[in-house]
Amino acid sequence: MRKKYEHSAYYYAYHHGWTYSEARTYAGKYLDMHTYRPRMRVRANGEFNEKDWFKWQSASKEFDSTFNPLLLLACAAVDIGIAMRDQVMKFADPVERDRMKRELMRDLRRVRRPFYYAQEVQRRRQLAQARRKIKRRRTTAPMPTREDILKAWDERKASREGMIILGGMIHDLECYVDNYLKINENGKVIGRNRGIRGWIENNIPELKGKYKTLMRYKALAVRLRQVTETKDPKPTSKLLEKPLEKKIEPILEGAPIFSHLFGQLEYMLAPETVMLDLPRVRKKKSRRRTVKLSGSRMIQSFSIS
Repeated sequence: MRKKYEHSAYYYAYHHGWTYSEARTYAGKYLDMHTYRPRMRVRANGEFNEKDWFKWQSASKEFDSTFNPLLLLACAAVDIGIAMRDQVMKFADPVERDRMKRELMRDLRRVRRPFYYAQEVQRRRQLAQARRKIKRRRTTAPMPTREDILKAWDERKASREGMIILGGMIHDLECYVDNYLKINENGKVIGRNRGIRGWIENNIPELKGKYKTLMRYKALAVRLRQVTETKDPKPTSKLLEKPLEKKIEPILEGAPIFSHLFGQLEYMLAPETVMLDLPRVRKKKSRRRTVKLSGSRMIQSFSIS
């Protein structure tokens, strides 16, 4: 007995005169059913298709029906429901929700990028113009030597005074090095001299890889001068001479941790921009465990730190 493939596209095309629909929606399948089957029937019963295999089998009319717009709307409603169900399932899945969030943030970055760089270039040019208007700093402190900077570098973690002394030295060193702009024959700025970086590379090569750290200590000294309203040519080291000012005493009382000191100065300069206070060290709480022994023994309790 010959086997019939009743669920294949060939079977439907051969017996019913319409091809398998590739549409993924019910509305699309309904439109395909009223579009392809009449064409195939014309092709099967036509006079010019004698060599076509449809001439031995006429297309059946049992599935023929008039076009029903209400049935089409019902199919469209089913498609909308399925689409909404799929979206709800995506939002309910945390992995899919995270992927959609990352794609949304990526698209937002792509949209914001040209506007950001336009504003950033304008801001950097304004800062460069403001820096060119600033005159060269002056200080009464002598130029720090190689030995002084190395000694301050080794003692920076011992106390907050050591951090401030190192930052003040780097800040005073700026007054003695060459960091002027390089201007070509046409009057355009083409660069800047090496300044502190070049001096450190030539005189203290062991601190060459610590340039960013040294600049952080310098920024610490600058913020301390802003808090105390210290003006040039008074050096930062003069702020540590006794008797100390009222603003200096609470600054030097804390632990010698750079992030704590820097955050404290930031808070004193602009408290509205600091969302959280300085991090506090949490104390370990002791847990008490109670052990109940069998019989008439007493309940013993002891602490675990």
